[in-house]
Amino acid sequence: MSEVARMEHADALYRIIARGFDQIAPAYDERYSAQANPVMAWMRAESWRILRDVLPPGGWVLEIGCGTGEDTRALARAGYRVLATDISPEMLRRARRRAMAAGCDDRIAWVAIPAGHLAALRPPEPFDGAYAGFGALNGEPNLEALAEALAALLRPGAPLILSVIHSWCLLEALRHLLHGRFQAALRGRGTRWTLIPIPGPNGERIAIPMRPLSARILKGVFMPAFRLEWAMAFPLLLPPPSMADLFCRHPILFRSLEALDRKLRARWPWRDGGDHLLMVLRRR
Repeated sequence: MSEVARMEHADALYRIIARGFDQIAPAYDERYSAQANPVMAWMRAESWRILRDVLPPGGWVLEIGCGTGEDTRALARAGYRVLATDISPEMLRRARRRAMAAGCDDRIAWVAIPAGHLAALRPPEPFDGAYAGFGALNGEPNLEALAEALAALLRPGAPLILSVIHSWCLLEALRHLLHGRFQAALRGRGTRWTLIPIPGPNGERIAIPMRPLSARILKGVFMPAFRLEWAMAFPLLLPPPSMADLFCRHPILFRSLEALDRKLRARWPWRDGGDHLLMVLRRR
């Protein structure tokens, strides 16, 4: 594919993804907010702890794919200054409205922009860190452009925290094995683009093009300008947010697995078995 054709393909995907998330936005928090989904509540709490540990206190942070702004508000309340970006203007509008209601909008700036276009940003100073959480990069067709932009936007030594929908999930593989689907268990989710139906308003399902990502893909894209500090399954032994009903049916079982999850999730080979993969990289 030529460079022009690749760019045109990316722009077409951006339009489809932005329109899809604009449609999903009114119902997004009903399914995926920490208040509505117990697995997401656990993942948000873990993510916020990691962000506070890794990002420099009071720093200037670039958030990629802020959605309705749960992490944005948490960062602002913790004293960070945030430039929150998202491909969906409607998601961004809702995020800003919630931040204003929470009284933390004065620490946040907002830009509707795809991750692959971040080179167009002109911040007043380099960022002290960047964060793209909960699958924000799984709909990005031009990760190379994003990596190049981040290399220019971040200070040397600044952290980059990514959490993406992973290409292989241990619990999904076990479920396939229980049903005799051995090839599916080994194959996992793959890394090809596919249409993912996401619940929208009034029970309708909006198809969004996305692709699972692997550690190999991310390291190949980001490692020239960044070095990997550590990676972990996120989560490993708890069900994915889409299977929150399973968590609700067996809360004692999964709560008992939390300590084991924390013990194993950053170790090989377990770190490659999560619903999401969380990676901490650092600008060289």
